[in-house]
Amino acid sequence: MKAYTLEIDELAALVGFLNAKKLVGLDEKLFLAFSEENLPHLVAKLHAHGWLHPAERPGTWHMNEDLMQTLATAVSPHFAVLARSKAHGKSAVFYEADHEVTQIVVTDDRAVVASLDGIDALASEVTDFLRDARPGEVGVARVNARGDGMEAGRHAVVDESGLLRTKTPGLLPASENAWTAENVAAFVRGAMADLGVAVAKG
Repeated sequence: MKAYTLEIDELAALVGFLNAKKLVGLDEKLFLAFSEENLPHLVAKLHAHGWLHPAERPGTWHMNEDLMQTLATAVSPHFAVLARSKAHGKSAVFYEADHEVTQIVVTDDRAVVASLDGIDALASEVTDFLRDARPGEVGVARVNARGDGMEAGRHAVVDESGLLRTKTPGLLPASENAWTAENVAAFVRGAMADLGVAVAKG
C-alpha cells in the first residue's frame, strides 16, 4: 500500500487541479479552501511539501504523478465504499474504478490518501479499521457518471459481537457471518455485482 499524508487544504487543492469540486462521501466543506484567492498560498504549500515542482516553462508545475493517479480514482470512481464506526464516530471512504482502489481517511487536519491493491486489500483495510470500533457499518454505492453523487447502494452492519449482516439477499455466504476480510470482500463484490458491475478477484 502506497500512502500519502496531506493537509486538508492540500487535498482540496489537488482535487481542484483534477477539475473536481468535491469527492463523494466526504464533507463538501473540506474542499472550500480551493479558490482563486487562495491559490498562490496553496501552490506555495504544495511546493514546500514536495507535491509540486516547477516545470521548464515559467508559471507551470509538475505534480507528483503517483499521488495524482491515486486521487484520479477518487475523483471519477465507479463505486464508493464507506466504512463507519457507530461506536467511535470515525469513517473511511474507498473509491473503485476499473479495478483501481483508493482509500481516504480524514482527521481534523489531515487526510491520508492510499492506493490499494484491489478489493481484497480494501476488505482487509475495512476489517482492520472497524475491528476495535464496533458496532459499525459498510456501505457500497454506485457513483453517477459525473462522479459527484451516489445513485444506488447496498448496506451491511457489524454488531458488537462481530457478526456481519445485510438485508439484501445473496450478498453474504450465510445470514450471519464472522467479521473477517473474506466476508467483507464477499459483501463488497456481491454489492457491486448487484448494483450492475462485476468486480474481478484481487
